[in-house]
Amino acid sequence: MLDTRTAPADHRYRPERGQDGERFLDALAERWVRRLLRNALLMWWRRQRFVRRVERWSEHFSGRDSRELVARARELGSRIRVTGYRDALVAELFAIIREGAARTLGKKHFHTQIQGGWLLLQHCIAEMQTGEGKTLTAVLPVITAALAGVPVHVITVNDYLTERDAQEMGPLYAWFGLSVGIVIHSASPSQRRQAYRQDITYVTGKELVFDYLRDRMCLEGAKGLKVHLSLLKQPVLEERLLLRGLHFALVDEADSVLIDESRTPLIISGSEGGEEEQRFIREAYELSTRLVEGEDFIVDSEHRQVDLTEQGRKRLEVLVKGMGPLWRGAIRREEIVHKALLARYIYERDRDYLLRDGKIELIDQLTGRVMEGRSWEKGLHQMVELKEGCEMTQQRQTLARISYQNFFRRYLYLGGMTGTARQLRGEFWRTYGLLVRRVPTYRPSRRIERPWRVYARDRDRWEAVIRCCRSCVARGQAVLIGTSSVRQSEEISALLRQAGIAHQVLSAKQDKAEAEVIAQAGQPSQVTVATSLAGRGTDIRLAPAVAEAGGLHVIQVDLYESARVDRQLAGRCARQGDPGVYEVMLSMENRVYATWLGRYLAHGAEMTGLDNPLGRWLACRAVRVEQKYIERQNYHAREATLAFDRQQRELMAFCGPGE
Repeated sequence: MLDTRTAPADHRYRPERGQDGERFLDALAERWVRRLLRNALLMWWRRQRFVRRVERWSEHFSGRDSRELVARARELGSRIRVTGYRDALVAELFAIIREGAARTLGKKHFHTQIQGGWLLLQHCIAEMQTGEGKTLTAVLPVITAALAGVPVHVITVNDYLTERDAQEMGPLYAWFGLSVGIVIHSASPSQRRQAYRQDITYVTGKELVFDYLRDRMCLEGAKGLKVHLSLLKQPVLEERLLLRGLHFALVDEADSVLIDESRTPLIISGSEGGEEEQRFIREAYELSTRLVEGEDFIVDSEHRQVDLTEQGRKRLEVLVKGMGPLWRGAIRREEIVHKALLARYIYERDRDYLLRDGKIELIDQLTGRVMEGRSWEKGLHQMVELKEGCEMTQQRQTLARISYQNFFRRYLYLGGMTGTARQLRGEFWRTYGLLVRRVPTYRPSRRIERPWRVYARDRDRWEAVIRCCRSCVARGQAVLIGTSSVRQSEEISALLRQAGIAHQVLSAKQDKAEAEVIAQAGQPSQVTVATSLAGRGTDIRLAPAVAEAGGLHVIQVDLYESARVDRQLAGRCARQGDPGVYEVMLSMENRVYATWLGRYLAHGAEMTGLDNPLGRWLACRAVRVEQKYIERQNYHAREATLAFDRQQRELMAFCGPGE
C-alpha cells in the first residue's frame, strides 16, 4: 500500500525511489512473499465486492447537491492521505467521482471501469480491451490521488492524446476544484514549470523523461537530502527546476511506453565536432562507395548487418594513406566506414526514416509515427543525410542519459493500463514490479476472426485485398487495412486508386492529420490504410449504418514485430460489443527469414503448395517463427539497455549517479 504521506505539499520536496540496482533487486525479492498474498487479495471476488460497495454509495449520492459531494470528496481525500488507499474509503470516493462524471461529462462509469480504476490503485497493469473507456477509467485513481494531495502525472504516447484527454476530462477535474497542466513538445520551460505545479499533469513519456534529465543536470546529479542542500546553496535553482519529484504516475498504453520505447535510452546531447569532423564523415561516405560488395564487405539483409571482410580492411588501409590524422586508427576508420555502409545498404527511406522538408525524421517501427527530435548516433544520422542529399547536421555529444526502465522505477507509485499486456506480464514484473490483471469487457465481443489467407505472390495478395474492399464498400461496411511500412501503405494506396476505391492513408507522413483520419474511419464505405498502429489511442466510432452492415472490417497484410501488436490491430474492430471482422492476408514473396527453422518451414510450404491446408499451415508457422525471433531480439535489446545503465552506475559510483 502506498503511503500517501510521503508527498507533502511543499514543492521543494522532490522525492523519488532509490535506484541502486542491488537495492531494487533486494526489494523485488522481498516482494515475492507479498506477491502470493496480493494474488489472493486481487481475486475476482474482491473486485466484485468493491464494485458492489461503489454501487451502493452511488445510489446514496444520487440527487445530492454538488457542493455537498465535492466537500465530502475532499474530506475523503484527506483521510486517504493519512490511512492510504483503503477499499472502504476509495469505494465511497469512486462513487462520488462516478456521479461527478455523469453530471459534467454525461458519462457514468461501467462496473468494468470501476474494476479497472481499483486495479490501478493496487500497483497493477490493468489490461482493458480497445474501446472499453480507458480514458474515463483513469480519472478514478487520478482524482483519488490528487485529492489526497499527491502530484499526479498521467503519461500518454503522443501530444495529441495528451491534449485530448486533458481537455475531455477537464470539466470533471474542475468540478472537484483540481488544476490540470499539459506538457507537449512545443511548450516553453516556463509553461512546463507551470504545468508541473498543477494537481494533475498530462505529459508524454518522452517529454517527461527529458524534463527530468534537465533537472538532474541543473542539480548535477544530486538526490534526496542533497537536493535540499543544493537549493540552500543556490536558491536560484528553484526557479529553473521543472518537476516536483516522482510521486504518482499512471501510464496509458503502458506496453508502448514502458516496454516498446525502452529499447533505447533517452539522451540529452549537444553539438560536437567542427568542420574537420564533418569532412571526416564525408570522406568516409565517399570511401564506402569505392568498396566492392561481396569482396570488401558482406551485406546480411536478414539480420540487418554489414560486415567488413579481411580484404576490405586491407583495402581500406590502402585507400586512406595520406588522408590525415583521423584516419590513422584502424578501429576508428572501420567504424565510420561501417556506418556509411549501414546507411547505404540497410536503412531504407519510408521504412526506417522519412525525408521531409529536407530533413531526416526517424520512424517508430511499432507505432508508425515519427519520433520527433530523435537521431541516430556516432555518425549514422549524418551518413543517411549524405545518402539522401540533405544538409548535414553536426554530430551529437551525450550530456545526460537514462533508460525508460530506470526512470519509471523511480516513481513512488506506478500503475498503467493497456489493451495488450498478458504476453509481457513476466517482463512487467521483473523490470517494474508490476502485476498484470485482466479486466473483462463490458459487453461480450462480437469480433469474427477469419482464418489466415496466404498467397505465393504479392500481386495475388493485393488482388485479394482489393476484392475484399470492393465487397465491403458495396454493402456500406468500413475497412481498415493495416500495413507494416510507409512504403507498403503507398503501394496499396496506388492500387486502390487504380481500382477507383476512395480511401484515406494514415502513416508517419500524415501524422499531423491523424485524428481527422481516424474520426472518419468508421463511416459507411470508408477505406483507411494505416501504417503499423498509427492512430492508436483514438477510438474508431462506427456510424449506425456501418454497424448494421457488419461493422469495421480489419485487414492485416503483414505481421508486425510482435504478436501483441497484431492483437492491438485486431482490437480496432468490434469495440464495446459492436460487430467487426478481422483477417490476415500474407504474401510469401520476397520474405526474408533470419532463422533456420523459418527457412525450413517456408521451404516445406513451397514444396507442399499453398493451395494445400498443410502448405498454408507451414507458411503461417514460418512467419510466426520469424516474429518470435524478432520479439526475442527486441527483448534482449531492452535487457541490454538496462544492463548498460547498471554497469554505468557501478563504474561511476565514485563520482555520483550515472546520468
